[in-house]
Amino acid sequence: MIIDILNSNYDEYVTNNKNFVILDFGATNCAPCKILNNILEEIDKQYENITIGKINIEENIDIAVKFGIMSVPAIVFIKDNKIIEKVNGLKDKQYIEKVIEKNK
Repeated sequence: MIIDILNSNYDEYVTNNKNFVILDFGATNCAPCKILNNILEEIDKQYENITIGKINIEENIDIAVKFGIMSVPAIVFIKDNKIIEKVNGLKDKQYIEKVIEKNK
């Protein structure tokens, strides 16, 4: 299940999370963001012990600023509460799988 990350639940799902975390930064009217969301839904079904969080930057600007997000879509990969990788733009499923496999 992909979780909507808000300012109010950020610590629960990101800071205090022991799983590998993928944060998907997007916006409502962003076509590439919708494509990425479909890819991440596939990834979510494929892997256990991974938390995928979707962050709407229009509604959660504080989180976007915290991560220095300047454009969407953007993906931040986190392990042990540390940023492993941060990428901008639409990435394919294979790219995301490589990052997961490399950092399990």
